[in-house]
Amino acid sequence: MTQQIAVSPTIGLEPQRAFLRRLTAATGGGMFLDGFVFATIAAVIAGTAFTKELGLTPVTLGLISSATLVGTMIGGPLIGYLTDIVGRKPMFIVDLCIFLGASLAMFLVTEPWQIIALGVILGMAIGGDYAIGSPLLGEFAPARNRGRYLSVLEILWNVGYVTAFFLGLVVLTLAPEAWRFVLASSAIPAGLILMLRHGLPESPRWLIGKGRRAEADKVFAELGMDPARAGYLDEPEAKTRWRTLFSRAYIGRTAFTSLFWVCIVIPYFALTFFQSEILDTLGIENPIVAALLGTMIALIGAATGWYLIDKVGRRPLLIIPMFVCGTALTVVALGDLLAFPVLINVVCFFAYLFFYGIMGILCGVYPLEVFPTSVRTSGLGLASGFSRVGAAIATFLVPIGFATFGLVPVLLILAGVSVFGGVISLILAPETARKNLTDTGAVSVVDAKRMGKIA
Repeated sequence: MTQQIAVSPTIGLEPQRAFLRRLTAATGGGMFLDGFVFATIAAVIAGTAFTKELGLTPVTLGLISSATLVGTMIGGPLIGYLTDIVGRKPMFIVDLCIFLGASLAMFLVTEPWQIIALGVILGMAIGGDYAIGSPLLGEFAPARNRGRYLSVLEILWNVGYVTAFFLGLVVLTLAPEAWRFVLASSAIPAGLILMLRHGLPESPRWLIGKGRRAEADKVFAELGMDPARAGYLDEPEAKTRWRTLFSRAYIGRTAFTSLFWVCIVIPYFALTFFQSEILDTLGIENPIVAALLGTMIALIGAATGWYLIDKVGRRPLLIIPMFVCGTALTVVALGDLLAFPVLINVVCFFAYLFFYGIMGILCGVYPLEVFPTSVRTSGLGLASGFSRVGAAIATFLVPIGFATFGLVPVLLILAGVSVFGGVISLILAPETARKNLTDTGAVSVVDAKRMGKIA
């Protein structure tokens, strides 16, 4: 007999607010670390001591800047698949322990290949955290404001980036030789977040999907949840099969999540690693300070997206910014040729960063909403890994492209990527706001008819 579920009278039939706040912090901490790591690398690259001491070339710089992205490409699909098999809870801890160990090892690097290798390991952990964190939070969050809970994670990514970039620049300005400390500094927040994750429960959606209803009922009782209201009882039992992502039922969603994500991150990661150089080319007198301002503008954009996501829905927050970003980068690319004032070029560049922030929050929302629980972390991990393939290629080729062809062709290509993302989103993006995950992850009647599965 199923035990009676207790419900907290203070919050009705939703999870305890205190628990959701803790889970959001524990999950968002992983996103904070993601942005933190990328920023430490960007800050170190922006300095001179790092490059001189290790004798780096444009090729090795490209490899270092893309190493974490390559790791994410591997870790996202691999750890995501393992998480769908063994559960969210254990992988949430293991993943962060790997990250902590690799961060500490950055203190000891003496050769470029060591930084590249550790960057790949850090990237694997980051990719895994993408695949684990958002689905775990989404599987607990109420449908009516799930978007706000999930988009907080992307805001924390930007907070992590701004924090690390600022601290990195301060430290390296005062002590240029301290770049090893900057690279290893992510170990400090990682240790704190690891303690915060200790004791978190397993996802009841995953438990029900694996036929472990008694364990799910225990979680419901402890948190004061009504499983009927949140649609948990409609969760079907299903085995985790990788091929589900490429079945006729879900191949369209797999393609959409991978393509829209890659079209967001290719321009951003390509530009953000070399933002100060681009701003210097545009005529900014202090490009380092301007680059820091740019990261703050992206954060403001993410906060704007957080405010709007459950009010206007997912589709408008993806489609409109995609085309705006493409237009803004086109103006920046052609500004010098058309003799635009420096102010216009700079405003358009910052406009790109602002609208990137708005649509960037959807990277942690859409992929977990369009797949069923049995392959939710696998689908998100695959999409994040695919996006990092594009981002890694971009960050490797951008410095070479700048040196070979100049600023204009590179920016026009990146603008084209944004426009392509807008077209893909216009065609394929569903609206999933305020719907239960059981419903958003299921194949709809319309999808089934399109695939010829029903008459």
